[in-house]
Amino acid sequence: MLEEKIQRRLRRGVIFISCIIAVLLLCGVLFSAFLSSSRHEAARGQISAEAEEYRSRIIKQLKADFQTLSTLAVFLGSEDTGEKQQLAEKMEEANEQNDFLTIAYYDTDGNGVLATQGMEPAVGARLSDLAPEGRSVVKAALEGRRSVSRLFQSEASDQRVFVYGVPVYDGENVIGALVASDHIEIFSDILSGSTVLAGGGYIHMVGSEGKFLVRSPNTVVKEDLNTIFDGPYLADAEKEEVREALKNQEEIFGQFSYEGKEYPFLLEPVGVNGWYLFCVDTGEWLGMTSFGPARVLQITLLGIILLMIFLMLYGYRLLRNYNNELLQTAYHDPLTGAENLIRFRQRLPEELEHSGGSVVALSVRQFPFLSEIFGREKAERFLCQIKETAEKHVYRDEFFCRGAEDRFYFFLRETDQETVRSRLAAFTDEMEKNTEITRTTDYQLAFYCGVAVLPSACGSPKEAKAASENLMAHVLFALDSAKGVHSSYIWFFDTELHKKEELENYIESHMHQALRDGEFRLFLQPKKNLHSGTLDGAEALVRWKTGDGKMIFPDQFIPLFERNGFCVELDLYMAEQACRQIRSWIDRGITPVPISVNQSKLLFFEADYVQRLTELVKKYDIPAQLITLEILEGLALGRVEELNEKIARLQAEGFRVSLDDFGSGYSSLNTLMRLNIDEMKLDRGFLLNTEGEGQERALVIMKHVIVMAGQLGIFIVAEGVETEEDEQLIRKLGCDAGQGYLYSRPVSAPEFDEAYMKDEMKRYM
Repeated sequence: MLEEKIQRRLRRGVIFISCIIAVLLLCGVLFSAFLSSSRHEAARGQISAEAEEYRSRIIKQLKADFQTLSTLAVFLGSEDTGEKQQLAEKMEEANEQNDFLTIAYYDTDGNGVLATQGMEPAVGARLSDLAPEGRSVVKAALEGRRSVSRLFQSEASDQRVFVYGVPVYDGENVIGALVASDHIEIFSDILSGSTVLAGGGYIHMVGSEGKFLVRSPNTVVKEDLNTIFDGPYLADAEKEEVREALKNQEEIFGQFSYEGKEYPFLLEPVGVNGWYLFCVDTGEWLGMTSFGPARVLQITLLGIILLMIFLMLYGYRLLRNYNNELLQTAYHDPLTGAENLIRFRQRLPEELEHSGGSVVALSVRQFPFLSEIFGREKAERFLCQIKETAEKHVYRDEFFCRGAEDRFYFFLRETDQETVRSRLAAFTDEMEKNTEITRTTDYQLAFYCGVAVLPSACGSPKEAKAASENLMAHVLFALDSAKGVHSSYIWFFDTELHKKEELENYIESHMHQALRDGEFRLFLQPKKNLHSGTLDGAEALVRWKTGDGKMIFPDQFIPLFERNGFCVELDLYMAEQACRQIRSWIDRGITPVPISVNQSKLLFFEADYVQRLTELVKKYDIPAQLITLEILEGLALGRVEELNEKIARLQAEGFRVSLDDFGSGYSSLNTLMRLNIDEMKLDRGFLLNTEGEGQERALVIMKHVIVMAGQLGIFIVAEGVETEEDEQLIRKLGCDAGQGYLYSRPVSAPEFDEAYMKDEMKRYM
């Protein structure tokens, strides 16, 4: 009975132990599956982030090539494209300065010029000779659209190429197509680097049909396969599903086995011509091989229990650490341990969906010199100190990251500028005083910060994503502005200032095209002769009307032209418009009136200035006496003799010279005495000085200035006459003519003709 009892106990023990083993095995399997799924998702997130980064680089490469081609197209007008041999030489020169394989131009009749690297340019090329892919790109460009072809075999280079195409305009009309071809290998440098997945992966480029377009040299699959449907990449059951996904440009995530090892991969659509990035992780696969039944049977029951417990605990710890390391690699900076920019960009939209805030970009002024002066090791410790200090200055629900080099980004909940400024000042002040560099040397650290503020939450993921992209762009504009100040400085992004900068960028990038296309228009403002009451002349003023009908006013572009020197070309252009207008009056049998044209200092002191003006009046066969050149008093500073010599030469040719804006600033009677001018224009500021306190003194001074000018034979014009009282005043003072809104605002040349030049009666004002 005791033996039976022991046997029963043994049986119960075996059953109990077996149940424990079974439970442990089941729990182990479930737990491993859970961890494998978690690690699978982490790996997918890492690969997705990496693929998106390289996709962005390819898109930027394509955009850069399109920008190069579009820039070349801007300089091709009807005059350039008309002479095919000259065009061929220009295109050959352009191709030598770029990396395109071939560049060609086709007009609307299908006639073209073809320039290929290493070959003589071909004049008279026919569109019909192009491959179908090339013809489709040319056709799209002639319809006003830019496009890029699919890959095809080039007969010229015997390689697979693709073609870009952009339209060429003459004004608003498409006059031709500019196309360029290049090898798909231009993306090899992007895809074949050793930094893919931190050195643990590689990327191929494939087409929508699964064919390899660009191969990475780091591939683990050694066979020379034609498509991803060959070799080990896909099981037979998966191929049809993958083909359908490629056709629909969908993202595909999976894994394949090769030489006993598992490799996760991602097929990410590029968004151009059905191209895909085939991103493979070559690191240790996250799965963990379970023990097979044969091995389980080879060990004792106690060994199984102890081993399973150990493996479960060890496996959990190992896989948990591996997961943490994986996330650390994907989302953290290896030097400082701070989150990286990829993670910052992921978190930012999530926060903006629920609240407003400020994005801050911070950099160290002259950071490259720190490594040079103190050594790389100390400079890297300094970056770590920035991270440690930042952790003390951000609140619990805020975050920051390290970008490239010395740049750090912060998301702060604050939206009040003064609060943000105060917090950043406290942070930079601590860094400037309490770092290893400042404590051990007398080196003066300085920081500069850019800030972009979103006042309130976005409300939807889509709006939050767009807002985050805008903030990241705006904060870099602000950082660039702060960089220009030579000390620690905090610059907040200003929307209005940004609009002004955008306008200035448009002006500088379009000014030559605008001059070439005649967008600068001649406006005229009449002058009234105060003695006869008739039209005495007009001042030529410039207005810029863009091709889309937008008006840009002189105060928006003249100061910029004076800084960049374009005023020289514009002033000569306006002088020619004035000559053309006078010629038009003469040809129509209308008695012309003089036109005054403003002349900048840069143009006035050009060596061939007098010659160019003389050639203009000869070209239009008009009397030089009808052109009055208006100059500013500032031209005379320190150069009176040179200025008088230039004035004398102009007067000898018949031109009249007027001193503009007299009285607008510091006006010296010495100027009147020494300059041999024909006319003087009083600035409206002189009229305003006769109002209020000191009126009598101002009147006495003005009257004597005008009397002295008259005695010197100088014709006096008063500007800014806006009221009847203004006119009565300038008559009383003895001015010869008036100009201002009382008589007319500046009007276009046709309006001026209609109002003042139609017949003699309308010339009385």
